[in-house]
Amino acid sequence: MQVSFRRRRCAVGQPLDKQQALFYGKFVQAAYTMFENPQSADPLRPEPSGIPPEYELGAWILMSDFVLTLTEPKFYGIVAHGVDNPDERIIAIRGTEGAMEWIDDAAALPVPFRQVPSAGRVAGGFDKIYSTLKVVKYNKPEVAALAPAAVAPEKFSGSFADQLEQLAISREAERGLAPAVAGTRRQRPTVVAGHSLGSALATLFVMENDSKRKFDIGTLCTFASPRVGNMEFVHLFNQLPITSWRIVNLPDLVPKLPFHIPVFLDYGHVDVEYSFDSSSFAKKNLLCYHILETYLHWLDPTYALRAECVP
Repeated sequence: MQVSFRRRRCAVGQPLDKQQALFYGKFVQAAYTMFENPQSADPLRPEPSGIPPEYELGAWILMSDFVLTLTEPKFYGIVAHGVDNPDERIIAIRGTEGAMEWIDDAAALPVPFRQVPSAGRVAGGFDKIYSTLKVVKYNKPEVAALAPAAVAPEKFSGSFADQLEQLAISREAERGLAPAVAGTRRQRPTVVAGHSLGSALATLFVMENDSKRKFDIGTLCTFASPRVGNMEFVHLFNQLPITSWRIVNLPDLVPKLPFHIPVFLDYGHVDVEYSFDSSSFAKKNLLCYHILETYLHWLDPTYALRAECVP
């Protein structure tokens, strides 16, 4: 089915469904698992691991640090698509793992969001990181074996949303689907999820997509998201026709950053917050307050805490 690019507005999204949020969180956890896999032959293109069986890996998401002259890319997330319905996709972006990335996070001077300058101001670090995101297409081993070994994985150009659209068009062509006529495209049901810094990047993507209308984003699910933009950005984001679940552990430090200073740093949080306090079930320290496993355990107590956070 094809849809036009006409923008639509809708009422308040759906209230938090813990099991559905847990499902989305597992894709972010899969990105962490793949990033931390010491057996991966290529750390930028790790083999799929931990992705729920209803979906399969479609692409890797890379990011470059920007402090001083550093441009070394890192694996940061995944694009997964439905096995039974390849038009459905989940985009999941992990959070920070190293000191260099926290320095990136700390660049809090507000700047116009370069992909949508009319959308208010955002933290300069997040905007710069977002501009480095790269999408690299994944092919199953049996497909890759058909191509010469020297052929590199397919990459795309432009903004993050532009690259994701190119990936979608490439997948549609593989399935023998005819190109859409001008002004229309296939329906592309999409969920976006992230943790920590990944939450900020996911939020920026949702805003860029609203401007360009490349995907039909139904839900944004974030864990431990920092403040992303100023109050103008927040106001515009909160009008988007999506379900937005911003899940927050109250003792976690990251959702309190960047600091809100009226006029100078008027950062605010986007809707809709769903908060909890892990002090009743996990150890009380900065690590355990913030890591994704703590958030997923709150959603479903059968989901295991990280061993060092078990009280």
